[in-house]
Amino acid sequence: MTGHTAPPAHRPSSDAQGVVRRLIVFALLYAVVVIGASGLGGLIGRILDRGDVLADDSTGLARSLAFALIAIPLAAVLWWWQRRRLTEPDERGSLVWSLYLAAMTLTALINATVSMAGFLNASLAGDWEPGRLASCAVWAGVWLWHRSMREDPAISPTRLPHLSVQLSAAYGLIVAATGSVTAIAALVSEALTGFVPVIGDTRSAWFVPVLQALVWAAIGAVVWWWHWLRERASTAPGDFGAVLLVIIHGAAAATTLFATGTVLHVVLRLLLDSDPTAEILRPLGTAVGAALVGAIIWVFHDRDLPLRSSRVREAGRLVVSGIALIGAASGFGVVINALLASLGPQLIESDHRTLLLGGVSALLVGGPVWWLAWRPTRQTTPEEAGETARRVYLVALFGASAVVALVTLLLIGYRIFDVVLDGSGGGLIERIRAPFGLLCATGLVFGYHFAVWRADRQIAIVPPRSHQIGRVVLVVGAEPGELAAQVRAETDIPVTLWQAADERDGLTEAHLPAALAALEGVSAPRVLVVAGEGDGVRVVPLAD
Repeated sequence: MTGHTAPPAHRPSSDAQGVVRRLIVFALLYAVVVIGASGLGGLIGRILDRGDVLADDSTGLARSLAFALIAIPLAAVLWWWQRRRLTEPDERGSLVWSLYLAAMTLTALINATVSMAGFLNASLAGDWEPGRLASCAVWAGVWLWHRSMREDPAISPTRLPHLSVQLSAAYGLIVAATGSVTAIAALVSEALTGFVPVIGDTRSAWFVPVLQALVWAAIGAVVWWWHWLRERASTAPGDFGAVLLVIIHGAAAATTLFATGTVLHVVLRLLLDSDPTAEILRPLGTAVGAALVGAIIWVFHDRDLPLRSSRVREAGRLVVSGIALIGAASGFGVVINALLASLGPQLIESDHRTLLLGGVSALLVGGPVWWLAWRPTRQTTPEEAGETARRVYLVALFGASAVVALVTLLLIGYRIFDVVLDGSGGGLIERIRAPFGLLCATGLVFGYHFAVWRADRQIAIVPPRSHQIGRVVLVVGAEPGELAAQVRAETDIPVTLWQAADERDGLTEAHLPAALAALEGVSAPRVLVVAGEGDGVRVVPLAD
């Protein structure tokens, strides 16, 4: 008796073969979309620029035709083939799909904004460059196409679904900040033109660079507003949004503190230094712009932290504390360096004075901010001492300072032995003053934070974990909504989605309270969560 073995039913490929296939397909799709958009933009630009005359540059025309007529059909075929697979839960939940969508969306957005800014700035300078306008239109079309993919409920990514929006918001903020700083710097430089020579294109009026910088600022602001507020990147669930908020908050704080320190340094040099005024004022424009723009961004995003979890708020506070501490410690080290420099002969008499003023500026700016953020005089509670963010912060600081102190100590030892073996006996202070100043600063940082860490260990109360779960597997219906993101946000457990064969048997957002309650106290490498009667759920711990 012979039998026939039926072929195995199709199973969504989540293994290494499936990952490799997705990497190849999406890498090819990314490449042909970029090539096709570049070629189409070039063709449209030639039509707008030269009318019916297209063949003046045969090489460029051939390249644009090849890019457009070959790459665009390939992109269409690849997308048609891949879109059919994206209806499968494993494909929609693939990290590769989410990364492709984010990368392509950001690429299109960057090219569109750069082309638009280039066109407008060229127009302000009296030039007509329709090729940039054509490129902007094509890349805007690519951006809209991929935005429709993200908005399509049948194929939108379930893993990191808001990644493209969040990265686009960050890009817009960077462009807006850079343009604003450049505009303010140009205005300050123009106001100080009697002291500082004009830097830039002297053929055009002074206001043209300002307007061009404002174009960039306006485009970036629109991009940021659209993604951060209109498409709600600021309130998107998941850990990445929280991490991005902390990064933006810390970067704005760092920019503000560094720029403010530079402004203070300029002021102190004007009062106490003997260098030429033009040289002293040269960095003032950029510093003022960076301080103002950084402070605005810092304050704005600081208001978002209270809306997040306590962990995010604590992370934001500790990041600011760490940045301010680095500035203050660096300033202290520079002050020691300058004091040692004053003991030896100077090639330029004001060298050590300028160095001292720089160290004092960093210390005066970083010290108070660190004090306000860290609050060293406040009594630490046992619950605060047991917080993970605080422990990581302390270990990172005294660990990094210990490494830096060890390196500087070795460098000092090397230079001492080098002087002794050389037999000259001179210039020892000049050789060791910089690393010695750094050693003093890192030694203080290490000693203080190590002592705080030791004290925290004595009183810390580490809250017990309510679960020991490696991953939650949710069996969902056709429309799970934000169920996976909500479970991740509430439990900090990785989540995988499985599609139920009958959508009526799958989980929905209505099952969220029951699912969270059922996961309490469960310990297993993986936990399967399936729908029960009504809005109830059934939890099945799985073996490793």
